This record gives sequence, C-alpha cells and structure tokens, in this order.
Amino acid sequence: MKSTLFVLVKGPHESCDLDLIQKVGGEDRKAVILFEDAVYFSVIDMKADDLLARVDEAYVISDDLRARGVAERLIQGFEEIDYPRAIDLIMEEYDLTVTI
Repeated sequence: MKSTLFVLVKGPHESCDLDLIQKVGGEDRKAVILFEDAVYFSVIDMKADDLLARVDEAYVISDDLRARGVAERLIQGFEEIDYPRAIDLIMEEYDLTVTI
C-alpha cells in the first residue's frame, strides 16, 4: 500500500483545504505533520476531529506547540515529535510528501 505524508504549516483559520488530503491521498495510508500555526489544529476540538477523520496518523511538532503556549491543550490522537523525527518520517517512512 502506498503512503502519503501531508505537511501543514497554515493554521485552521487561514486558507487550508483539508479535502485535498482525501483527494490526493485517496485510499493510501495517510498521515499529517503539523508545523508552525498548523499546530492549532491539534488543540481546537472541531478542527482536530475534522483532521483526524482524514488521516491514519497525526504528528505535531513539539517545539511549535510550546512556542505558541498551547502544548498543555493537545488533543488525544496527535503524537508530539521533534524535528529529527519529522525528517525521518519525510525522508524514510512515506512514499510521497505533499505540503498544503
């Protein structure tokens, strides 16, 4: 089975079409990494539910959560990771990486 990793950098209140995850990823194994303001997806209930319904795994950059002061609000279903782990995911664990 193919796998696709989506990288999000924009917050949920900016233009970010999550429907692209299903359109591009299709039936592939899908995961997402949240960088920068995209980490807000992992702390807002409705946005988190919407995103988690579209992927098999969801990762969030720990440093970006802490920089925005929202680490204690992380919703279950997201895994905190550091930058080296993100590089491993991008370079070695998924067939395709798409930034949206």
